[in-house]
Amino acid sequence: WALGKTGLPLVDACMRELMSTGYCSNRVRQNVVSVLTKDLGLDWRAGAEWFQFLLQDHCVGANWGNWLYFSGVGPDPKQRHFRTVSQALRYDPDGLYVRKWVSELPNPTTTTAIDQQETEEAHFRPWDFCEKWKTSLVVAPETQYTWKDLQHLEENGKLVDSSNQSD
Repeated sequence: WALGKTGLPLVDACMRELMSTGYCSNRVRQNVVSVLTKDLGLDWRAGAEWFQFLLQDHCVGANWGNWLYFSGVGPDPKQRHFRTVSQALRYDPDGLYVRKWVSELPNPTTTTAIDQQETEEAHFRPWDFCEKWKTSLVVAPETQYTWKDLQHLEENGKLVDSSNQSD
């Protein structure tokens, strides 16, 4: 997790960006908090300390407050479990962010993928297109989809509906 090697592209991109630049967006911070605390079951304070060490714009109140809030402890103990695949589908649909930081993902501009679906979706779920990716996963991939996205994937065999995309 800390080194960006979870096998989850959005999480890995965030952690690699953080280590390289000292910055990352709040959206991806929320996702890495969720994976650390909800999926891996680790203490949120370990993540808060790691971010405190790496963040260039570190603010004690904002960092520790966000970690407390998104991990679901403290005065607002809601279960905020972010589904990283569904989050990437919503906030990084073209995969520009994850491909920038996770260089081992297939790049549609340099790949001669015969299968258009692989070109469109490998940055969301590389474990379905690359056998070696499955061995690097730290959590079960099906936990990273909303029920709606998982149902769509099961019914259609894909997440991205090409017929609804505009050029």
